[in-house]
Amino acid sequence: MQTERKLYIDVLKSIAILFMVEVHTSAQIAPSNIPKDSFLAVLVASIGGLAAPLFVTISGWGTQFSLNKKRFKSESKNSILKWVIIRFSFLMICQLIVNIIAGHVFNWYTPGILSLLAFCTLLSIPLGKLSMKLKIIIFSILCITPLINSHIFDMNGNWSFLTSVNSPIEWFKRLFFNGTYPLLPWAAFFVLGGIITDSKEKLKIKLGGLGITLSLLLIIYSIVAKIEWAATQNDALLTFFPASIGFIITASTTVLLFFIVLEKFNSKLNDIRSLKGFTKIGNLSLSIYLIHFIPLRIVDELNFNEWNLTEAVIITLLFTFIWWPLSIIHYKWARKWSFETLLKHILAKKNIPSTSVRES
Repeated sequence: MQTERKLYIDVLKSIAILFMVEVHTSAQIAPSNIPKDSFLAVLVASIGGLAAPLFVTISGWGTQFSLNKKRFKSESKNSILKWVIIRFSFLMICQLIVNIIAGHVFNWYTPGILSLLAFCTLLSIPLGKLSMKLKIIIFSILCITPLINSHIFDMNGNWSFLTSVNSPIEWFKRLFFNGTYPLLPWAAFFVLGGIITDSKEKLKIKLGGLGITLSLLLIIYSIVAKIEWAATQNDALLTFFPASIGFIITASTTVLLFFIVLEKFNSKLNDIRSLKGFTKIGNLSLSIYLIHFIPLRIVDELNFNEWNLTEAVIITLLFTFIWWPLSIIHYKWARKWSFETLLKHILAKKNIPSTSVRES
């Protein structure tokens, strides 16, 4: 299976994890007196709103890409099943590690984005066997699940509600329906990644055009009906906690456009020397996600939370982009030490071939 080097995927992974670091840092140290409708607040919210959807979509793309290569190489069903189970277990353990590191934000048992990816991985085998038409239908159904959830479950966007449970049943509710990143509807982004992997450019453009149309209609409706267009929580057409239908549609469309544009210029990206170093960030996306919470936890423990706007902006930018040179240093002198390498080592010990978007 000969494939061109997928440099644009590493670029997208780098962007996604930097977005994650930025939004978590700004949430930790942002001054409380910044108006929510200010340009800076809107910019930060926009970046934060795209970080997780991009992260999950890339995971869906990568999982489908790996399954395609494994099936092409005629790996046994048993080998593929072991690969899925190991990835599931590894991501669940990583979620626990995140919760322990970021104890100032999460409870140790809180379902989060890594547990979401873990359960999506379990679903990847049946999803990968579906036709493109069925995948699009499932994606469409997932987009409207917020409407169904709101009629059945308590959809409180309060952080303490999202991260707390009182019983195993509540834990599963947070995981599947009303937590920080519940499977319904967040699996829509994972399915979108699989659709992007297997679809032709013409279909992607059609889906992108439909998404742009629906997103514009949402903006027009918010203006006409005088409803707030976007907010992290509370009443708006686009909300992150819990994820609304409008948010899923708009974020999916934006992520899809990222893929379309960068894939289109993938060959030209290879000619940009500075991008080779930038993509090293994407190669460490899981490791950075886990590790970046450590300094944020220290800042919280030391009560270093009173910053003015200038200080907050400078610190956020420095802490976000410091991962670029650190990733290059890691690649040159410590590439064997990462959570990504650990996963490859575990797979190798089980005689399960790994796959990579950098193989050709």
